[in-house]
Amino acid sequence: MPLKRNKERGEWIAASSEIKKIKSQWLQSSETNVPMLIVGERGTGKSYWIEESILHRKISQDRVLRIDYANRPVSIEILKRKIQSRKIEVIWWENVFSAEKSFILELLQWWKEEKYSEETDYFLYWEIGTEELENEQSEFAKDLFDQLKPFQFKLPSFKERKSEIPYFVQCFLEEANASLKKKISTFDEGFFSFFAKKVFKNNLQELKDLIHSIVAFTSSKKVIFKNLPIHFLENDSDSLGIRPGINMEVYEKEIIKANLIYTKGNREKTAKLLGISERNLYRKIGEYQLEDVP
Repeated sequence: MPLKRNKERGEWIAASSEIKKIKSQWLQSSETNVPMLIVGERGTGKSYWIEESILHRKISQDRVLRIDYANRPVSIEILKRKIQSRKIEVIWWENVFSAEKSFILELLQWWKEEKYSEETDYFLYWEIGTEELENEQSEFAKDLFDQLKPFQFKLPSFKERKSEIPYFVQCFLEEANASLKKKISTFDEGFFSFFAKKVFKNNLQELKDLIHSIVAFTSSKKVIFKNLPIHFLENDSDSLGIRPGINMEVYEKEIIKANLIYTKGNREKTAKLLGISERNLYRKIGEYQLEDVP
């Protein structure tokens, strides 16, 4: 049987013109026998895209050989025997740069011989995280990636897809409702500003997990931002942007202002995030003339 789409699998979210273009090209390539390399940050959906391509090709799961070099590497000799048995239609490579250099060299030599072979009767997928490329300094790994580049599809990160946040939220809300047997209809508007400003290091997967957690904590039909537990407001920042020569009061004002905007003006949550009392916060707001924020 081919891979099946279940209720918790979700929909293929492609709202922006750029991601629609990538999706169209990806599915067109799925009609051919060319190797397919997908590159992206952690949590951008690389595995999902490969699964969709396999579904598109109507290939059964038991005909897919998934090789994860971070967990269970497979030697080229074993791979060749599996290919000769004609029991596999798909070879799916993951974490290839996690392999020992000898494995990478072996794989590189095999790939150079195999990539334009007219006798190939299987499909090849390569899944590579951008963090692998940034951390890998091996000459053989760089050579392998250079060989694969012509077949590359690069998925944008979540911060490049902010315009699609309403689509993501609705999709993940429906999934969470189905999974948790709830009937929450929507999030209030405050959430969309919150999601747009929050740093998601694990991209879409982290947003999905966050929405599932919020739904689990919610008993009403609508999720209200001001009722959100304080721990959901924790955020990561790439940098504080501290510059020498700036007065401490300037930074204090900007920190308070940024957190007021972040919490949509909720004084109680802002005080908790800053680790000060509400009374002290109100005094600081008056001192720095921040009454109209946000």
